[in-house]
Amino acid sequence: MQEHGVMRWLQLTYKVPSEPSQKRVWVWRRLQNLGAYALQNSVYLLPYSEEVEKHFRQLSHDIHEMGGEASIFSVVALDVADEQRILHALLDCRNADYNKAVKVCARFLSRAVDLVEKQEWNEQLQAEFSDILEKVHLSFRSARRHDVLGSYTAIARASAAEAIAVCEQVFRVLQVREFAKARRLLEMNYEWIYLPTAAEQETSPCSGSQSRQTASLSLPHHPKYKNVSDPYDCTTQDEM
Repeated sequence: MQEHGVMRWLQLTYKVPSEPSQKRVWVWRRLQNLGAYALQNSVYLLPYSEEVEKHFRQLSHDIHEMGGEASIFSVVALDVADEQRILHALLDCRNADYNKAVKVCARFLSRAVDLVEKQEWNEQLQAEFSDILEKVHLSFRSARRHDVLGSYTAIARASAAEAIAVCEQVFRVLQVREFAKARRLLEMNYEWIYLPTAAEQETSPCSGSQSRQTASLSLPHHPKYKNVSDPYDCTTQDEM
């Protein structure tokens, strides 16, 4: 994406017939799926890569096929501040998609802590956990499909994949009710688990019957993703 310290961008400029409006909407959705940055109306940017070039060329071809016009330019920014602002906006969107998966995994594992303490497992819990894993896999695959930022999102992408892998390990062990092994896995991977502090437990609307009993687990309060919304949200526990 960069050559000799200079970051290259690809810019797609296009014009489509005003009617039917479905054509404009179709092009817009394609660009949204790519996560392209709207510099202005009908002018979109993405950091250069072979994959982005392939997508832009295909989209340009499709626009011409529908009777429109499209041009692709390789550009560099003259103002570093503007470039960083645009790049950060792109990264915020893509990283947010991966962080959603991390948040679900954090809630998944924090609930697993409860079950290990209670040594509780049944068919209903198995179905619930299986459903969560299926949904988080779908979310992760969707995030990857829309991610054309390559190395820029590599850390967030790898972190989400690792969190999902930990959830799968814990789930497999819980299925055979090996609670001691599940405990060891949770202790080894505590950085993926959100555990509320004592003060948070006291102020949480879930304190009392739903408070987490984790004292006997060696799981320090160390959420890995402090930029992720608090997964200890009892008002949405039914999503799990």
